[in-house]
Amino acid sequence: MKSIIFCEGKTDAILLSYYLENVAGWKFNKKLNKKIELPIRNLENEEVNVYTKSVNELVIWAVGGQNNFTYAVSQIIKLNKNFIDDEIYAKLIVLRDHDLVSELDDILNEFNNLFEQNEIDISIKNNNEWTKTEYINAYDEKSEMHFLPVIVPFDKYGALETFVLDAICEMGQEEKMIVSKSKEFISGFNLRKYLNSQRLKVKGEFSVTLGTMFPQKTFTPIDEMLKNISWERYSTIQSGFKKLEEI
Repeated sequence: MKSIIFCEGKTDAILLSYYLENVAGWKFNKKLNKKIELPIRNLENEEVNVYTKSVNELVIWAVGGQNNFTYAVSQIIKLNKNFIDDEIYAKLIVLRDHDLVSELDDILNEFNNLFEQNEIDISIKNNNEWTKTEYINAYDEKSEMHFLPVIVPFDKYGALETFVLDAICEMGQEEKMIVSKSKEFISGFNLRKYLNSQRLKVKGEFSVTLGTMFPQKTFTPIDEMLKNISWERYSTIQSGFKKLEEI
């Protein structure tokens, strides 16, 4: 079976791949990765990686920003309609930030509208819950797709970085203090050139936190810092990504 996860950026993809490799047994497949063909529009901002477990295949597509979800998901739906069951992406998962301008129900309705625009009837009502839909493919056969929205954080506005900072706070009192002081530090700035949006401020909090926890790695890529944390141990991550183990 083939499945695909859509996420916003490369940091999201790194965290997802770490969790799925360490908890669910998925392994990066270099051979398949070279062969994958998806309609990527911007190689600089987007990234696609392929993982396998037994006979199953999982693609993680970092789509390069929230505004690109509609395009990416629509492309996979179109591909599915032109393939038979063994070739389709049977499970579609979207990992998306719970941003300040959108209520949870509004985000779910966006997904419903996305499927409707692609002539597929679906009723997505709950975050972090699977929804099944059926459609008729190009060969006049009935096929199934399963869709999972994972909108984080679950209980407040924020981004994946907010979700991860909550997990870091579970590590201990020192880590909790680092996160608190990092937020306090970033909130003290009122900069138009740099931290000019709430989204960038959250990323600033995240960067300062990791830089403080791993000062010896400040000049290494952020993925190396992320891989130094056993994310699978913490309840925030466990509860948020638990459904991904059903892929």
